Amino acid sequence: MQRKNSIALGIFVLFYISFGAYLTLNQERIVYQPFPQDFDSCAALPDAERVTFNGTRMYVYKTDKQTVILYHGNAGSACDRALYANLFSQAGYGYILVEYAGYSNDPLPPTHNRIKNDVRNVIAYTQTEEITSITLVGESLGTAVASYHTSLQAPEKLLLISAFTDLTDIAGDRFWFYPTSLMVDNAFDNVTALQNYTGATLFIHGGNDTLSPIKLATQLYGSLPSDKKFVTIPGAGHNNLFAHQETYDAIAAFLK
Repeated sequence: MQRKNSIALGIFVLFYISFGAYLTLNQERIVYQPFPQDFDSCAALPDAERVTFNGTRMYVYKTDKQTVILYHGNAGSACDRALYANLFSQAGYGYILVEYAGYSNDPLPPTHNRIKNDVRNVIAYTQTEEITSITLVGESLGTAVASYHTSLQAPEKLLLISAFTDLTDIAGDRFWFYPTSLMVDNAFDNVTALQNYTGATLFIHGGNDTLSPIKLATQLYGSLPSDKKFVTIPGAGHNNLFAHQETYDAIAAFLK
């Protein structure tokens, strides 16, 4: 019996170490899940200009009023976020929907550093186009990208949908049985990125979100020194926020 127990323990330890190594070595492949949408043929955004600036691709709709810049979540593509574009344009805003490196048939894989470079290119584009009145919107992983943008160029307003503190905390919640603080590289530290931001900030979060737990959003919210508001959508999870009218109402009120 003791020998069988030792063999079982050995198999468990081997699996534990192997799976941990897989998670560590493939973390960017796990985090970033692009859909092979063709960037140029996005039928959902017929009014948007297809812009490539220093290699970064964007769907751009210009007005003479404020511009919303959207950084989307880790899955799919910017083309999938036409719902946001409609909300922005209905509110009278122009918009820039940023497509990440490695998404929408980009032949190179997405990485933390390449996406950060996209942010720098977006900022350079807004400066070239003299776009100065900016609201940033981040969705899920995009809240980290928007927070990084904020640390480089503060917007007038910031909307964070399904936010979190950093990717180490996300990993720690999901893989609590591993020392994730030692495993996660390039964690997007949103607390540090937003520590000096004092503009108007709105958090929207599903009360039943299990992918990005609401406790992490409330921790980030508590760390901000800014004029801030937190809206919880009761009964909503991570992927069905827009099945609830309260989400539309909160965004519309923030954009007024």
